[in-house]
Amino acid sequence: MQFYAICPKGVEPLLATELATFGASEIKEHPTHVSFEGDLAVAYKACLRSRLANRVYLCLLEDNFELVDEMYEKINRIEWSWHFDLNQTFVVSCVARKNKHIRHSGFGGQKTKDAIVDYYNERYEKRPSIDKENPDYRVHVVVNGSQLKVGIDLCGHGLNQRGYREEGGRAPIKENLAAALLIRAGWPELSQQGYDFHDPMCGSGTLLIEAAMMAANIAPGLLNHDFAFLGWKQHDEALWQDILSEAKAEAEQGRQKLTNRFYGSDSYRRSLPLAEENCRASGLAEFIEIEEQDIRQPKAENISEKGLLLSNPPYAERLGEEEEVTQLYRDFGDYMKKRCDGWHAAFITTEDQFAKAVGVRSHKQYKFKNGALDCKLYLFEITKENYYTPFDPTKVNPNWEKGLSEGAEMLKNRMRKNLQRLKSYLKQNDVTCYRLYDADLPEYSAAIDVYGDDVHIQEYMPPKEVPEKTSRKRLQEIVRVTSGLMEIPEADIHLKQRLRQKGKQQYTKQQTADDDYKVVEENGFKFQVNLKQYLDTGLFLDHRKTRKMIFNEAEGKRFLNLFAYTGSVSVYAAMGGAKTTTVDMSNTYINWAKKNFSLNGISPYGHSFVQSDCMQWLEENKGGKQYDLIFLDPPTFSNSKRMEDTFDVQRDQKTLINLTMSLLRQGGKLYFSNNFKRFVLEESLKEKFVIHEITGKTLPPDFKMSKNHHRCWLIQHKV
Repeated sequence: MQFYAICPKGVEPLLATELATFGASEIKEHPTHVSFEGDLAVAYKACLRSRLANRVYLCLLEDNFELVDEMYEKINRIEWSWHFDLNQTFVVSCVARKNKHIRHSGFGGQKTKDAIVDYYNERYEKRPSIDKENPDYRVHVVVNGSQLKVGIDLCGHGLNQRGYREEGGRAPIKENLAAALLIRAGWPELSQQGYDFHDPMCGSGTLLIEAAMMAANIAPGLLNHDFAFLGWKQHDEALWQDILSEAKAEAEQGRQKLTNRFYGSDSYRRSLPLAEENCRASGLAEFIEIEEQDIRQPKAENISEKGLLLSNPPYAERLGEEEEVTQLYRDFGDYMKKRCDGWHAAFITTEDQFAKAVGVRSHKQYKFKNGALDCKLYLFEITKENYYTPFDPTKVNPNWEKGLSEGAEMLKNRMRKNLQRLKSYLKQNDVTCYRLYDADLPEYSAAIDVYGDDVHIQEYMPPKEVPEKTSRKRLQEIVRVTSGLMEIPEADIHLKQRLRQKGKQQYTKQQTADDDYKVVEENGFKFQVNLKQYLDTGLFLDHRKTRKMIFNEAEGKRFLNLFAYTGSVSVYAAMGGAKTTTVDMSNTYINWAKKNFSLNGISPYGHSFVQSDCMQWLEENKGGKQYDLIFLDPPTFSNSKRMEDTFDVQRDQKTLINLTMSLLRQGGKLYFSNNFKRFVLEESLKEKFVIHEITGKTLPPDFKMSKNHHRCWLIQHKV
């Protein structure tokens, strides 16, 4: 009889070896599954004893086909009535790839269902029912180019669902992947040599339970052996009972002989009751100790003389978590050295940098898939000979230039060129806050801004076709090169991701625990910036020259700042001698503007701060108090809760500029700016007012070559 078993990617060779122990023959590895031959006893053992398979299928057809009708005919000719009756339900799952006729798995599944239903209709003039939720049988179809494989599921449930875990806790690892990690880490041999087992970040306890089951030779299917083959028409009940009885006897004997000790701990208190409940459900609670423990505050003594530590630590799933997670791995390394000296150790993670942070040399790695994530299992010997001091991100890495990729070398050279180009300008103008790099190389798509002794990096949203791992690696290279060139520790670099802005996202807070304000200087003026908590820092660097222009024109003027943000332009106007009015919808930014005034010793007398929707404020003040100088810098789009309607700068420019010009006195100047790259000024506005684009005059040298900057127009009334 022919069978095949599916498994997680990377587990195929282990599964092939395991199937051989059940008596399987003609074993062949394929991507995500292993085919084999054997009698019913082999299939029953595979279902009951396999620690690695997801499902085991009886292969009903393995053939080639060219056309969809040919596929239908081949499936229709299978003697389905040998396997299940009309009163039993079924469902079809299909995996289709590399076939020009069946481009969608759903279509392949539909044709298979039609062939099965027609088989029964032709013979019995009745059809079996489909049950997608709880079918009696699952038919599995694999279409790979012209190859066709059809199987019937003997398990009925995923074999990774052992039956001891009702809930998985945070980021649970599947039971069969856990078993694969244990095998790669050498646990079957180590357990027989009397080694103990420890998982210091045990979560719901999966690795602990799998390790204990393996050491006691407990068949993983004993807790959940309601298999689909029990209702199969070719089922041999007597054979099954013999195999089941043998497995139960071995499990009982294994429990009696078990002398290994199993230790689980976690700092996440809510995981512990879940882990304890899972251990009880497995029947192995008496062998497993669970305790609350933070690896940053370990006990002093060794756990035992010899053992295996295996864990599934957290990964960095979101931007900005890399440093926090890297520190966790440093602490993890210290923990292993303190409590597991002389032990074997292993853990699975997504990034080499995390493995390097533990400060112990790995002698072997294996690739796995944990769900959709590419991971590696790293093996270690916890001995002093293997210890080294990992990179400390709180210090500048003296070897940062060694081993750079070709792309990172290009990034380094481009940033050095930029520094050299800006050197004289920065020195002559005493500029300490500037843009060093702005997606100059498409592969390294980020803006790098310097704020005195700090660096702020905004990663632009990478294209969908760029794999997440690739974009993450490039971002790490940006941080590494920036740290080295600027001689700033990586830990002091502020990292954010700039998505395509939609409305109120533009100025929203990032989810951080602490404020991180600092005061910077520009042209002798002081401004408060926040490099950590907000996506934008509080000071638009590309408007440095615009602010200076307004300062030079401000003396004795009435100045209006609309969509004022943190009021930096208002500070320049006030310091230049203007009476200012600062309008913004956000109370946070109005208060920030007041703080900036205070930092520069500007008396509040003669200056007003208005919290209001700018469009609404313009409507209410239309044709009212006149201003000599106006700065108008609206967002591209906004749909804040404080607004009655959305705002779109392209759509609403005519209304916005007409209302603003109603407040500009004859002979006054309106500086209109926005950041919408595809912005087109309305022709009717050009006919009504005197308009000149002055973008080039308002861009400082550090933004001349950037694609991400404002455009600016000078607008005046016609004489």
